[in-house]
Amino acid sequence: MHFLALGHILLAKKRRDFHSNLTGKRLKSGAGCIVLFFSLLHQVAIAGGGEESIFLDDMPVVLSASRLSQPINEAPIAVTIIDRQMIRDSGAWDLSEIFRLVPGMYVAYHADPYYSADSTVAYHGMVTTTTSDRMQVLIDGRSVYASLFGGVNWSDLPIILDDIERIEVIRGPDSASYGANSYSGVINIITRHPAETQGKTVSMAFGNGRKEGIFRYGSKIGALSYRLTASIRDDKGEDDTIKRPTSVFTFWNLNKYDNKTIHNLNLRADYQVNSADTLEFQFGYNGGPREVGEYNNVSAISRRAENHFEMLHWRRALEAGGELSVQAFHTVERVYARLKDSDGVSDGDAILRRYDLEVQHTFSPFKNARLVWGGSIRYDQTYAPYYLGVGNNQYLYGDFPYHLRRFFANLEWRARPDLVFNVGGMTENNTYTGTDTTPRIAVNWHIQPGHTLRFSHSRATRSPSAYEKVYDTYWRSPEFYPSLPEMQTERVKSTELGYIGKYRKLDIDFRLFYDDYSQLIDVRNKRSAAGGNLNAGTAVMRGYELQLKAQLTDKTRLIYGLSGGGVKSDNVNGVIYSDSLPKYNHSLMLSHRVNDQWSGSVVAYQVAKTKFNSTDYNPRENRGYFINGNRRLDGKLTYQFKLGGKAAECSVIAQNLADSRYFEYRRDNELPGRAVRLNFRLDL
Repeated sequence: MHFLALGHILLAKKRRDFHSNLTGKRLKSGAGCIVLFFSLLHQVAIAGGGEESIFLDDMPVVLSASRLSQPINEAPIAVTIIDRQMIRDSGAWDLSEIFRLVPGMYVAYHADPYYSADSTVAYHGMVTTTTSDRMQVLIDGRSVYASLFGGVNWSDLPIILDDIERIEVIRGPDSASYGANSYSGVINIITRHPAETQGKTVSMAFGNGRKEGIFRYGSKIGALSYRLTASIRDDKGEDDTIKRPTSVFTFWNLNKYDNKTIHNLNLRADYQVNSADTLEFQFGYNGGPREVGEYNNVSAISRRAENHFEMLHWRRALEAGGELSVQAFHTVERVYARLKDSDGVSDGDAILRRYDLEVQHTFSPFKNARLVWGGSIRYDQTYAPYYLGVGNNQYLYGDFPYHLRRFFANLEWRARPDLVFNVGGMTENNTYTGTDTTPRIAVNWHIQPGHTLRFSHSRATRSPSAYEKVYDTYWRSPEFYPSLPEMQTERVKSTELGYIGKYRKLDIDFRLFYDDYSQLIDVRNKRSAAGGNLNAGTAVMRGYELQLKAQLTDKTRLIYGLSGGGVKSDNVNGVIYSDSLPKYNHSLMLSHRVNDQWSGSVVAYQVAKTKFNSTDYNPRENRGYFINGNRRLDGKLTYQFKLGGKAAECSVIAQNLADSRYFEYRRDNELPGRAVRLNFRLDL
């Protein structure tokens, strides 16, 4: 790159002796390379002189990393911001697809044979189940992490893409801010304020096996702003037959049943009570028929989702930038299903209820410091006889309760104008595993205006899901292994070294990470219990991530992501963790506005082969645990115009332009080939 070349020149001129002493030694480990890399960045920052100082206050602000609003170069952990324009330019159909643009994120479509047809969204691999249960997901601060299996059912979320203002993806463990299950990362989806979505809007989409209609109405009555959005989507999912099967067995020649119809209804209302107090109310509904099942195995004769939530959030602005807030929400996820398996027809109904109350206070305890602290309580009920009634133990068929109590605090202290410390942590107690504390410490050093180094170390945990806890009880029963130790939380120690820079029109985010995982849970394999420990799994992950955002011209924008690394594990009890992180993962998006009417974008993805525990393994057919790497190219062309004096927009979106046939997650999840759709939008 240009800035690194400049760094080499300046080093040769200004620090010749230092450079020769450093590079004259043999770099016998990666540590030497890291030292050299950051020494170059330091010299580049010095070389920028006063020219780069204009970028000191030009850093984007993040809201989620520590629960404090802070510039991205003062956050205690790496954050990727996906703004509205990125969402539009991506041409994404599903919400989950957007995360392919995040360095280190693995996204794959799957049709789970037992519960849902959806997507796997996993940060840093380690995917042992379709639910990808090691990452927290929030919508406006409301946790949508499911209690039954963990993870998120993306198609069941009551939200549409056009109502999203931005998404902040915390790339790394963040239990210090959001507790257990923020184990590998956090996704916080932030919706638009109703004041920004006034009037009527209608949009429609038609394409290969896809149809959608959306109506949105926003208005204002005095100090009350509100928005109502309704949509219906019909998605045919994968092709029925795999075009390029990898096996002669019929089982692996057919894709799974995955058609779905999604009805969404969402209301958000914000009321400005007075100059200091704001009251926000949200309601959402998601429902409709879903297909799930596979050939000659469990299949849903009928399955329907019915989900809703209600949330109330009060905020009071305090003096000196402080704030007091109280948030309460209630969520119900309901599945009605009739399942056909070897025992005949079974009741597959499931009801998941959540009640949550959180209080948070932000203030300045002393000069050059900000503190956010608070606590929350949560109660979950999980009713799922088919999934939790293991071994026909009738006493497990009722509502399965879960209590959670949390206390958190994060302090930001500016020791010097160029040195910022973030120290914090969370203590929480839950029904399943008792009490845990997860601390974090981070320091951000502004070596020069626009150039920052960050070092952080944190601990994080993941609590068992209801499914895992029931199996823990099952294996420790008198007829199996009564002396088996009780299940504990999964743990990780995470260390990060990062650089955030701004050079002219280029934003740079680079990080090295080292994560040490222990007490990894496996309950589905009898060997785990027979081995005497359901928390026997361990793994070490190390790697790198690079994110570049460049405003090439006033009309052209480029965003590039690269990640890579490796996982080493003893793969205890046959659970495959080794090599579950792709050796490389690329994403590139180039968008350009031709004029006031025409604009377009091209998005490319490339993922190396990936090893999953759930991948079919058959040595007779030379089929290992790997899913081959793949490439994908998407494109979007948009024309904006006036129709009857109203703003209108027409877009043509093509996904998988090269018509590639490849598998994601398993070899019976072959994505459709080229998918083209037409989007039309009109402001009424």
